[in-house]
Amino acid sequence: MAEEPKPGCSFTIEEMGGDDPRLRRFFETPEAAKQSSFHATIQLLPGPDDLEIENVSLWNQFHLTDEDFNRLQSLGLKGKLRVTGWGTSGNAPYKARTLIVARHQISEAVDLPQPNGCEVIYYQVGDEWRRFPAEVAVWKKRLRLSIDGANEQLTNIWVEVYFGSDDGGGGGAFNWEGAG
Repeated sequence: MAEEPKPGCSFTIEEMGGDDPRLRRFFETPEAAKQSSFHATIQLLPGPDDLEIENVSLWNQFHLTDEDFNRLQSLGLKGKLRVTGWGTSGNAPYKARTLIVARHQISEAVDLPQPNGCEVIYYQVGDEWRRFPAEVAVWKKRLRLSIDGANEQLTNIWVEVYFGSDDGGGGGAFNWEGAG
């Protein structure tokens, strides 16, 4: 005697052809994942003096430019800029470019939307993050800053490949030990 299936414990097998539109999400790369991008993390050691770069050689080595410095200076930032890392997705020339400028350790994880084919600066003011330019086009995919689980003096960064993906990369972005 056959047993009746329990509610929620049954399934149906349906054959799908290779041209079935439902398969697209498995085989097509979303536009957000195709965009080549660059991001750099920069610590701002606040001070009363005009903005300066702590190590110009390292600044250039991390693919930062005089134009990047001029944009940061135009925001009215004061003190020293210490470049701490950079990363890329795809190949140069990069269609999207993000500079992340932090003044101190975050108190909780922060999600910063990635730019859509343009340049953006995220900079920390208190516990708030500001975007410049404010009206820049962004994706849903994000750059996530979080406190390292093993060392609360470290901020990690994770770069999402496309919105909702488990793909991405990360690593250390900021080390706040002795940063002041």
